[in-house]
Amino acid sequence: MKKIICIIALCITTFYSHHSHAQYKLNLAFPSLQTFDNPIELVHAYDGTNRMFVVQQRGLIYVFNNDPSVSTAKLFINLAGKVSQSGNEKGLLGLAFHPDYENNRQFFVNYTFDSVSQTWSRISRFTSSLSNPDTAVTSTEEILLTLFQPFTNHNGGKVAFGPDGYFYISFGDGGSGGDPNGNGQSRNTLLGKILRINVDSAGGGKAYSIPATNPYHGNMSGYREEIFAYGLRNVWKFSFDDLTGQIWAGDVGQSAFEEVDIIESGKNYGWNKMEGFACYGTCDTTGKGFTRPVWDYPRSVGTSITGGYVYRGSKQPDLYGKYIYADYPSGKVFSIAYNGVTATNTLLFDTTYLISSLGTDQNNEMYFLRLSSTARIYKLYKPSVINLKITAAIQGFLDVNTNTMSMSDTVKVYLHQISSPYAAVDSFVTVLNSSTLSGYCNFSNAPNGNYYVNVEHRNGLETWSKLGGMTLSRGSDFQYDFTSASSQAYGNNEILVGSKYTIYSGDVNRDGSVDISDNGIIENDAAIFLTGYIVTDLNGDGLTDLSDQTLADNNSFNFVTKSTP
Repeated sequence: MKKIICIIALCITTFYSHHSHAQYKLNLAFPSLQTFDNPIELVHAYDGTNRMFVVQQRGLIYVFNNDPSVSTAKLFINLAGKVSQSGNEKGLLGLAFHPDYENNRQFFVNYTFDSVSQTWSRISRFTSSLSNPDTAVTSTEEILLTLFQPFTNHNGGKVAFGPDGYFYISFGDGGSGGDPNGNGQSRNTLLGKILRINVDSAGGGKAYSIPATNPYHGNMSGYREEIFAYGLRNVWKFSFDDLTGQIWAGDVGQSAFEEVDIIESGKNYGWNKMEGFACYGTCDTTGKGFTRPVWDYPRSVGTSITGGYVYRGSKQPDLYGKYIYADYPSGKVFSIAYNGVTATNTLLFDTTYLISSLGTDQNNEMYFLRLSSTARIYKLYKPSVINLKITAAIQGFLDVNTNTMSMSDTVKVYLHQISSPYAAVDSFVTVLNSSTLSGYCNFSNAPNGNYYVNVEHRNGLETWSKLGGMTLSRGSDFQYDFTSASSQAYGNNEILVGSKYTIYSGDVNRDGSVDISDNGIIENDAAIFLTGYIVTDLNGDGLTDLSDQTLADNNSFNFVTKSTP
């Protein structure tokens, strides 16, 4: 279908450039794990089990432990008898686990099925086995919604729960080309929309209810109350920013532009009057109030956006807060840095893969799926840096009952030469997570070699790794755990708190010892009950008081000093 594109002169603050930072590559995340047949979704269950679930387009879902050495995936459920077994945009398309899955064992799928040469979309609920959590049974299906698809393409497919607890669904515009039925702009149909429903209650003759805050709840115009946002062509993947709750979506274009949108309640994203920032067809945009995308890109860059996630993991700190997405046919992976006004798009790397989906694990680390009959799961890595996971705990912060710290906090990690004068070669500031006690470092200046690892905390004693150091090389992942044994620290210079070896607290003046000078500083702050993020707060409770004084006094009494080569 021929299309006329009219470019509008828009007053926007978006940088239309493709800076290339090819320092990233894809590496096998699970080298020993079996291959998968055309996987299109990778999710976790938000139940604390650290399991991953892979959805195959023709109806099989597999589960495996999120362990780099895992070698086996188990069949979770077989829906092949229910879903379409042909069609590039048909099949089992989406999977989401209930926020309370740990207790109610409910999960939801979005799939197409064929009946009398017609295509239909269906949203269903299933329940996993109580006795075997790695399996579910097809007979538990409860159909929530069934929708006729006038054509075989543009079925959308993503489902996800938002931070509000409601269930979100993407449906394409019904297919063909150019949206011949005008579904994108019609609020009387569910096609060309992102929907929001409440799956925890039923009402109005439906197997679900409509959230009272939906934009068309209770309207008298005949608009579908399930609609959360409209004017969308075919959102294949959308996701929620784990920190802000914003919805990011990749909307597949017609033949000129692919676009990235931030989805908001009641907004109209322009299709089929707009494609990206450009007019589509008759350029009928006057007074329509269309919401512009965050970013678009032309067919010279890519031809079908996959979508992705805002990165909130720890392993790639320079990507934190950026939207990471892919283009399916070209295999390109990009990042968008967006401050609410300006979007800067960066090409991270180019592959030869058909990237069908991105996924995240319970730690918000990111993975990539390749559409292939012998597909593998990939992860991002930087071949030009040393990747080091540090596990350490701060004495005053650690709770002996939970083995967690009272707060997450920054540390500066140094790599030192292993021979005199033990010069610092590289450094990285990371955050020790209060639950995992770990942080990730990317050292870009240090060459391959042997190094001592030195951890410095704002009120902790400088602590070096054990005698002899460790061998590190670029492009590989390493880890060092200071908490497992006192011998992990040079000179056994740690203190046991519960079952964890910890970095001594109290060196607030950073002179390499906990002594009377530190005690004096802490006592002065305790006398006025100083509060906030302050160096004299040794136990991380936001207040300098007697408990901090006591901790420092004990370490001072034992003449605690740093131990270095």
